[in-house]
Amino acid sequence: MAKLKEEYTDTRERTHKVEHILVQAKDKENRERIVEELFQALTRTGKKIPA
Repeated sequence: MAKLKEEYTDTRERTHKVEHILVQAKDKENRERIVEELFQALTRTGKKIPA
């Protein structure tokens, strides 16, 4: 099995840990949940919305 990265450095030179998840192709419900969570994480601006 290939050795996968355990951390990465972003454009601001900050280091982050990486988590790899394997999802069975048959497990459609779990796969859709993970895709949705990933989409939300990637589209987050990081800015807090004042109440």
